[in-house]
Amino acid sequence: GRPNNVLRNVPKSYKNIQTSFHPQPISMIRANLCAESELKMMLKAVISPRNCKNRNRIMGRRYSKEVCSAFGRTSSAPTSRQIEPIGDEKNESANRRPEIQVATWNIAAPNNNPFEFWSTHENKDYDVLMSAVQKCLDRPDGLDVSLEEVFTQSMYDEMRAEFCLQGVENLEELDLLWESDLKKRKAISEFLKDRSFGEKRLISMPDRMTTSIKTESGIEIFRPSPITGIMDDMSDIPAWWALWKKYMFNTIICVRGHLMPNVFSLLHKIPRAKYPALTEAEEAISRALQTLCLALFDAVFTYLLSKVAPETWQPLKRSLHKALFENKASSCVSILQAQYGVADVIFVQEASESFAARAGVCLNHHVLRPSGVDGRRCQMSLILVRKGLFDHSSASDVTNEVLRNLQLKCVEKGDLCVFTIKAQQRRYLLASFHGDSNGLSTAPVLSALDGLAKEQYPDHTLIFGLDANMSGEGALDSLLSGKGLSSCWEGHDLRSLWTTFNARTHLQPQLHKAVGLTDVLDRRHMRLKDWILFYEDQFTASPAHLDNTGARHFAKRVFPAQDFPSDHAAVAVRLTPRSIPRRPTWP
Repeated sequence: GRPNNVLRNVPKSYKNIQTSFHPQPISMIRANLCAESELKMMLKAVISPRNCKNRNRIMGRRYSKEVCSAFGRTSSAPTSRQIEPIGDEKNESANRRPEIQVATWNIAAPNNNPFEFWSTHENKDYDVLMSAVQKCLDRPDGLDVSLEEVFTQSMYDEMRAEFCLQGVENLEELDLLWESDLKKRKAISEFLKDRSFGEKRLISMPDRMTTSIKTESGIEIFRPSPITGIMDDMSDIPAWWALWKKYMFNTIICVRGHLMPNVFSLLHKIPRAKYPALTEAEEAISRALQTLCLALFDAVFTYLLSKVAPETWQPLKRSLHKALFENKASSCVSILQAQYGVADVIFVQEASESFAARAGVCLNHHVLRPSGVDGRRCQMSLILVRKGLFDHSSASDVTNEVLRNLQLKCVEKGDLCVFTIKAQQRRYLLASFHGDSNGLSTAPVLSALDGLAKEQYPDHTLIFGLDANMSGEGALDSLLSGKGLSSCWEGHDLRSLWTTFNARTHLQPQLHKAVGLTDVLDRRHMRLKDWILFYEDQFTASPAHLDNTGARHFAKRVFPAQDFPSDHAAVAVRLTPRSIPRRPTWP
């Protein structure tokens, strides 16, 4: 069990959730041994694999796994070795049905806006900043100046000149809109808070398209804005505007191997057929109009932050960007290495190419990834299997077999990863999946995977780690019983469980979705989305373990955080195999 003081901030329903694989402290191991000499003999067996006789006798003890995990790896070298029984003990070991230690973790795609979601920050200035921004937006008072005072007429003229160089037509319509409407609006109450800009996608669409790009030299750079990862100084409007204009109109970029003249060339006409809130006149000039609205949005937030927190907002943004974007892959791998290095199978969702490469080097696991998928979307689903236990040469990618069984194309490339692989006389069917934003693809994928397991691989053992992304805690659970599936949450009150946290700040384009500081820990921002599934006739499961700290415990706190760069908790469980009969195929 785990000390109560570790769980003092955890809801009562979590008290029964135990650690799935927690290396036992050395002092406790010593207390359980009969004599000091036995401890020395155990250490010798772990360190020296040649001492087979002592090693095998000791490895049969109840606590051997904990000792191996405590002594078998260091923080810098993941070198724990798999010590297999020899001779007749191989058959005896197989009959003991060894446990499988499984974890799943959606490490979350890197977010280019370090301020978009609430985070836990060690610097108290973070909460002060967020409170000041919220107060300013709720009661702007003297800061609610006209847009023309923030984005001046000379700046508009410079932008118009750039549009002319790009061959943009109908600029007279844009001039009319600027003179008669936009320049006179109040920056906060009549621009930032006007939902019509969101309905017309005049800010959110260009924001998504231009947040970050790669230059012709392959370097990733960010749009000059308080809500991107740019590190340059933007302490005032003139400094910001010089950077912004150069980025949008004078930076050659590379898109899928093709060079384009500038970032502005990425923007296309917004179709009125899809967004009917647009007028015909606005649709005709939508390329120039969305560029102007995006500039106004970035300018207003630069202005506000320079007023409410001139000394702290940029250092805070840089620290968040470093933790949640720049060092995200290395931080996630470090957590897996330190806390889940002994896991036999780790399912990962929303992984980047950087994470996959680093995991393959730093972890004692083989990295299985679906064929024909790269990490440019930063949303790959991966399967990590422990070296020494799984036979990597037997791994076979069967992802496309599942996708072919889907009636509709509802899965993005890379979101699903399915492999067959052998381990110690067993054949496994392993699957990792990231559901779409509405969870609509989860049920079809589950049905297709279940059909594949029963029809094509009846002699395989299925383990499925996923971010279901379904609304309603019981939505996925209701799909399991009819298929003979069980989950790591069996026996728990699903209404009291949550594995992900999602609350937006006011520093993002969709202000109507923003959550105030006092409401951040409201239960409606917490969802149960992460699961480990298996057939109930193949495994029994120990109580599941949640981790949103990177230290193998769960705290009721805002995450991501600087020490835990994901908005999803890691989920881990011990699975004990049953005596598995050959599963009959469907007629």
